[in-house]
Amino acid sequence: MNILTKPEVLKKLRKFHKHVTTTGKMGSFVRGIDINFNNACNFKCAHCFTKSSENVHPKDELPIDTIANLADQAHELGIFEFDLQGGELLLRPDKLINVIRAIQPERFYLYLTTNGYYLDKSMAKRLARAGVSRVSVSIDSMKASSHDSFRGKHGAHKRALKALEFVKSVGIEPYLNVTVGHYNIFESDFERLLAYSKSKGYSTLINVAVPSGCWQDMDNVMLDETDQEYLKQLRKKYTNTLRDIWNPFDKSREAVLGCNCVNRTYITPLGDVLVCPYVHIKIGNVFESSLADIIDYGFSIPQFRDYSPLCLAGEDKEFVSRFMTAKGMSVFNPLDARKTFN
Repeated sequence: MNILTKPEVLKKLRKFHKHVTTTGKMGSFVRGIDINFNNACNFKCAHCFTKSSENVHPKDELPIDTIANLADQAHELGIFEFDLQGGELLLRPDKLINVIRAIQPERFYLYLTTNGYYLDKSMAKRLARAGVSRVSVSIDSMKASSHDSFRGKHGAHKRALKALEFVKSVGIEPYLNVTVGHYNIFESDFERLLAYSKSKGYSTLINVAVPSGCWQDMDNVMLDETDQEYLKQLRKKYTNTLRDIWNPFDKSREAVLGCNCVNRTYITPLGDVLVCPYVHIKIGNVFESSLADIIDYGFSIPQFRDYSPLCLAGEDKEFVSRFMTAKGMSVFNPLDARKTFN
């Protein structure tokens, strides 16, 4: 569903635009909410930040009434982006549709992130009817063998490419998600993927590689300063390319809003609220506190309140060294912010 047909979303988006154009940075503006309502997955991705590839917590899930309540709270807070994640959501399509209905998508720019394996034309139509504004499909390479190997699933590449075509054909906004790190940013295959996405009329969402989940302690995957400068060049060349830390309203394609920790909270199937999908630090639990109180506490922590032009998880090695290297740290075993920062 196009957001132009969602008056409540447009009202909230205008406030975001006014904030960004006035301040030039995210500050404590609450932008989005990411929910992993179930971590089961059919892939074995090498870099999985939730460790669903290792069959971690595949049965836990957030109850639908809890998700509905969270959506009400998010709406009251002015949150306009609502992202549903897994695991792989399309393993249980009927459950997914029921979750979407519970959220009341007319109030949000609602999207989901998928590996695309089960996203055929029929499913794309169901998502469009349900009110989904965008579908993000993760693709790692223009080479089928490379993508399939990285994702641990034969035939994954072909289905992912088709999934984006189906999404576009039913009027949902198609996003090609790609992870980039020090290991692949200068490979020609990466730029071929950017060119392909632009040629197809998709938006490309850049996710920088982070040393968490299956890649914890692998800070060698992070972008260094040379990589970051090259990514800035690619931002100008491929104008359909986006990152959460970039200013989406800047026509020069240079302005940076800064790290989105707490601006976009991440909620696990256990109800824990993390400051980011990739920074596994817990600032509360939705079964114990309101979303407003949890977010207020998150912004009371200087590391998340103060402006950072870098992605803390993917570009700030000092932050990673201090706060992301605890043994066993994960989405399901996060650090407790109250013990870490107080």
